Order: sequence, then structure tokens, then C-alpha cells
Amino acid sequence: MEEFLIVNFHTHYLSALLVLISISFPTCLIGIFIKLNLGRINNILPNTLSYILFSLIAFFTGYIGNITFNISIYFATLSFIISFLCIGLEIIEAIIAHFIKYKFWIKNIEVHKIMEKKNIFFDIIIIFTGAFCEEIIFRQVFFNILYNIFNINIYIVIIISAFIYSINHIYFGTNAVIQKFITGIIYSLIFVYSSFSITSSSITHFSQNMILYILSSNNKERLH
Repeated sequence: MEEFLIVNFHTHYLSALLVLISISFPTCLIGIFIKLNLGRINNILPNTLSYILFSLIAFFTGYIGNITFNISIYFATLSFIISFLCIGLEIIEAIIAHFIKYKFWIKNIEVHKIMEKKNIFFDIIIIFTGAFCEEIIFRQVFFNILYNIFNINIYIVIIISAFIYSINHIYFGTNAVIQKFITGIIYSLIFVYSSFSITSSSITHFSQNMILYILSSNNKERLH
């Protein structure tokens, strides 16, 4: 009986680890593969579809944990404001990275266009779904498995979550990986300090993506 309990104990940890791996790296590989073969379609649609798939995998395996949607007005407002901070930090990172590489300060920063903008309503749905599913995977599932099951230090989990999240954006370029690592840490921090409310990090994530979407709609497609 004791031996059975030990085996069951190890199986529980192993299955949790396998689920974590299965929802992490494949999303990146699928995004890259689909973009290389179907580059003309919406750039974020393939990843959004894969995030939905892996969110469902986490849900049906039971490792998604208890999702908290409750959020105070304070954190809802703060989450929205922080989205502007994330954009600002990405701009600063881009300026510094450009200076390090080319030895002069850049005056204009392009906002990369990630969607065709043929149907604004459809685009908003894709942006919201993608942001929410990413938060489910890289915040909800990661923290449930690494923090609640494996009892890893919360700040180490924040770094791991941000790192894997950033790697999943490598198809935007290596510079985007650094930017997403920074914003990934911010998403994780607001997720933790809002008592693990998925709503808080989702508001920040969605708001940031929507602001960038609006900015990229400008004909000049530049931030001055």
C-alpha cells in the first residue's frame, strides 16, 4: 500500500511536469511553423488558436487550478494604467538595443503590424482571446503547477513564467524576446499581487495589445 502511494505521488508530479511542457514550447513551434508556411494570414491567429488548444488541454487535465476572476476597482484601474508602462518599457528597450547595435540614438520607432485589419471586430476578438489564453497558460497554469504543486519560490516562478512567455514570441525577433520577458514579469507581478486574479493580468495584457493595435492602424505606423 505504501509503495502504491509513493508511485502515485511520483506519477502526480510527473504528469504535472508533462502538462507544463506540453503547453509551453509547442505553442512557439506551432506559431513559427504556421507563420513560415502561411505568412499571408493574420500573424497572431495561428498562435491564438494554439493557445486555445493548450488552454483546453490544461483545463481537461485538471492542472488549470482554481481560476480567480474577482478584482477590485483599484486593481482593475491599476492593471489598465500598467499597460501603458509596459509599452513605455518596450520602447525604452528598443531604443537602448538600437543604440548598442548601431551606436546612435534612434528617433522613430516602428509599431510592428501584426494583423491585416480587414475586420476590426474580428481583430478585437482575436486580440482578447489570445491575451486571455496566454494569461491562462503562462500565469494561471504555470503558477498552479510550479507554485502550488512543486512549491517553488514565487519569485522564481515569476522569472520562469516570464522567460517561457518571452520565448513564445521569438517569431517576432530576438529583440521581442527581451521585451516580452520584461512585460512577462510585470504581468506575473500584477497577477500575484492581485491575489492571483487572472482578470488583472488579462486587463493589462489585452489593453497593451489593443493600444499597439490602434497605434499600428496609423498610416505612419510610427511612434514619435
